[in-house]
Amino acid sequence: MESSNNMTELELMRQQMSAFKQKLDKQQIINEQLVRNSMGSKLSWLNWFVWGEVIMVPILLIFFAFIHASEGLSWWLFAFLAIGLIADVVGDYVINRIPKGLLLSGDLVETSKRLVKMKRQRTWWFIAGAIFCTIWLVWFVIEVVMGLNIECTEPHHDTVVAIIAGGLCVGGLIGFLIAWLIFRKMQRTNSQLIEQINQIVGEG
Repeated sequence: MESSNNMTELELMRQQMSAFKQKLDKQQIINEQLVRNSMGSKLSWLNWFVWGEVIMVPILLIFFAFIHASEGLSWWLFAFLAIGLIADVVGDYVINRIPKGLLLSGDLVETSKRLVKMKRQRTWWFIAGAIFCTIWLVWFVIEVVMGLNIECTEPHHDTVVAIIAGGLCVGGLIGFLIAWLIFRKMQRTNSQLIEQINQIVGEG
């Protein structure tokens, strides 16, 4: 009789453990789905940012083509800018793109590795972009100042040159600050998602 009671208790414990495991598995699935939804939501703005760049590049190129034509600036400088802008859009697309299938049903560990790789690539791309923009800005300022030196005969010529050069440099610094803030937001988005994934994988 006692043996029968022990068997009943053991079977009951097994059923309870099985139910508990099913509950944990179900919670794990729910947590994974929440993380995947979070990834899709948080990474969606990166796609919008890249498409915004695609729209802005032709506008910027038209604007600077007008500036170069009206001010007689070097077309080599314009070509340098065009190549840089196009390369920037292509690079941002390649770096920030994660296949939709990986977000919806891919292995979370692989997704985490992809996000870490993305952060590393984005850092190097930001540094390369900063170097490119510095070269372009210096080149642009030199050509503008040289053009003013050749054409301008006003008595306050040096003051005009200083104001224009200073304005271009300040504009460049503002542009760098905006780019830095966007870069930081991108990196922060990746870090948040990596942390969420690590929590889920740790629970699994």
